[in-house]
Amino acid sequence: MALPIDPAPSDCPTPLSWQQVLVAFDEEADEWEIDGIHGPIHGRSIGRGPSLVFLNPLLGNWRLMVLAAWLFRDQFRCVLYDDSSLVTRDTTIVPGSIEDLVEDFWHVCDQHAGPDVTVLGTGLGSAVGLAALADAGGRIAAAVLQGPLVGTRLTTAERCLARLGSFLPGRLAHVPGFRSLMVHNHHPWFPPFDESRLAFAIETTGGLPLRVASRRARRLDGLDLSGCLDQLATSESVPPVLLIVPESLYDDQAPVRTPAAMAIVETVPAARVETLAGCGPLGCLTHPHRLTKLVRTFLEESLVVTPSSLPVSGD
Repeated sequence: MALPIDPAPSDCPTPLSWQQVLVAFDEEADEWEIDGIHGPIHGRSIGRGPSLVFLNPLLGNWRLMVLAAWLFRDQFRCVLYDDSSLVTRDTTIVPGSIEDLVEDFWHVCDQHAGPDVTVLGTGLGSAVGLAALADAGGRIAAAVLQGPLVGTRLTTAERCLARLGSFLPGRLAHVPGFRSLMVHNHHPWFPPFDESRLAFAIETTGGLPLRVASRRARRLDGLDLSGCLDQLATSESVPPVLLIVPESLYDDQAPVRTPAAMAIVETVPAARVETLAGCGPLGCLTHPHRLTKLVRTFLEESLVVTPSSLPVSGD
């Protein structure tokens, strides 16, 4: 299937047609299922080269990462998956922890990734990636953390809503105001030439069961990865780390502005801090060319991978 993703004659890349990419991805990717902590882990793998494992944000699933994985597939073996918390049928409201998501990650690495893994985590996925770094023992070659988290706590109202949601049936899309909130939070970051891509993000996120979303949100209540930072501080070998901070908190004169990024850089002074202008929290979906260019450059400069012979452009 021919896809409109070859570099354009100008400096701007041809926009990705997400519908065509999803179809081609489903045709080419290897589908697999393994056992996780709470149940089965469903995933896809595509491409060739060293392993690049995507860690999902708080809401949504692996399909939000497909556009970026498609661009990476000629240089990496991209591994996308939904951790077992997304499919658990447990009727209790036990919120789970970051540790069980890290254990799912290692299950995936053991069975579907090579010995030197690069991690790309977004939001909650960045917390999983950071916790995995502290437990890596040399198994992680590099980590890219977008919207890094070290410590979070829900407000009283958020905590009550998360507990209530843990009992309720239905999906996020059934929650009054869900679509309006998604449009308000994400519309400014999506390409204006393709409104359907935002609709895809809303549909994918809205399909998450409300109980599962609530349990995942409760993982952020009292999240404290300071112990992981302590482990990294005493580690003899910390892999290259790239922190991608929110654009609104970025300052050229003092680029490390988020408390999480500051804490990580204090522990890992060599950590690099960048921003993705105009991309928002879902850079994998809003502007995948920019994200892949930034990540490729970081990994090549860190000598994690050899410079690619493929043309790299930013949108």
